[in-house]
Amino acid sequence: MKKALDNTFIQYGIRNDDMALVEMLARKHGLDFDWVQSLLKNLHAEKVKNEEPDDKTVERIIEAALERIRTANELGFYDTATAPKSRK
Repeated sequence: MKKALDNTFIQYGIRNDDMALVEMLARKHGLDFDWVQSLLKNLHAEKVKNEEPDDKTVERIIEAALERIRTANELGFYDTATAPKSRK
């Protein structure tokens, strides 16, 4: 039986079945799943490009993702009950 390429794996570096688990955990912990996917996609793109991103690259990607949440909060995209909690 022929298996097709897992499109989720190609985009995110995570198999489709595992992405369902990531989605469940993101929602359980009050994280926006689109944001989590964006973060994973950016990290995977760096891995594909550089084999393994260095600490500065990972830090830059996470900071950009956190800034996206801050901006969304400032613009009122999240209400206080569903906003992802910032961690320091």
